[in-house]
Amino acid sequence: MYTPAERLGQAVVVMVALVFAITVGGFILRGGPGDSLLGPSPTPAASPTTKPPDVKFTQDTCCTQTARSMRATWESSEKVVKAAFQLSPDPGFPCATSLDPSGAKGVLSCQGLLRGATDYTATLSLTVGRDTFRYDQKFKTMGDRLTDVKWFTEFENPTGDPLACAAASIRIVQNYTAKQDPLTAEQILTTGKPYNKSRDPGLDPVAIATMQKRLDPNSNYHYYRFGTREEATKSAVYWLVRSGKPVHVISLAGQHDPLLVGFTGAFGTFYDDQANKIDQVIVEDPQRGDMRPETANRRPDKYRTPGFQTGQPIGLDEWYGDEWWLRFVYAGVVSGVNIDRNDGAYPTPHWGGQFVLLVDDADSEWPSDREGRAKWH
Repeated sequence: MYTPAERLGQAVVVMVALVFAITVGGFILRGGPGDSLLGPSPTPAASPTTKPPDVKFTQDTCCTQTARSMRATWESSEKVVKAAFQLSPDPGFPCATSLDPSGAKGVLSCQGLLRGATDYTATLSLTVGRDTFRYDQKFKTMGDRLTDVKWFTEFENPTGDPLACAAASIRIVQNYTAKQDPLTAEQILTTGKPYNKSRDPGLDPVAIATMQKRLDPNSNYHYYRFGTREEATKSAVYWLVRSGKPVHVISLAGQHDPLLVGFTGAFGTFYDDQANKIDQVIVEDPQRGDMRPETANRRPDKYRTPGFQTGQPIGLDEWYGDEWWLRFVYAGVVSGVNIDRNDGAYPTPHWGGQFVLLVDDADSEWPSDREGRAKWH
């Protein structure tokens, strides 16, 4: 027989032993943390019984001035049976990931343009076997203008013919997107001329797109045509924020190629968003940013300013009304020279009578010498 005090002591001993057993057992069942990875760190959503797969993200223009169109690819070192994608903060429209039949890769995408100048976290959840692992990709979308777009002059030879504006713009884009500068504007002009599909003494839209691709295989610039300057301008801004890359704007009736690098106003989540409002365009100009006295005799009737080296705001009255910009459509013939596309690939006039842009539409399967085929409205 035990006294009440002795029975109480026995109960305490049993309870302590039970708590200890549960604690030790729980530690053994849970196991240790998963292996760390380079890049995004996997976070197990359940008790892992398999090693987390290595996952590689590829997101063009990531990660400080990222395109507002969400598109990123991922690859897994292990076969995935289920994939899910969540974007934070919530963009207000659906986002999802595809899963290739191989189970080894997929594409993250959203059904609208993300907010500008916003920090996002893309969380990819991958199920491998019975376990699910989460991977975070952090990025910030571009604002209303690109920064750190290094400018180059078209007047590398101050006394030469002013034919290298498009070549200088190609160099600017190449330096910004690929962080490389292998050729001067004059070298780009010489290399690019054989790709012309017209008699343009400089570089025509096909040659521009082709040279962007040759200089950077990840570049996918194609030209697009528009019937009005208003639609061309709106589309230029749309593609700027969608791609996160400068837009070539063929101006001066087809004879010049400044770059759109920003705008003032607002651009919403899709092309026809009622919130869209463009007050100014912001451009870099490889000619009018050259402040050297020895080039001042080139079109002295047009003002020059260092702002054209970093991004000069231009009101729409000037943009639409000045012949240097979009007052006139692309001319099929200039000074007796046919600068319209005339290789037989398309009916003529082709560029003639239109407004022409070149944008990176991410269409890697479409040849650079073809008119772009992306749909956006």
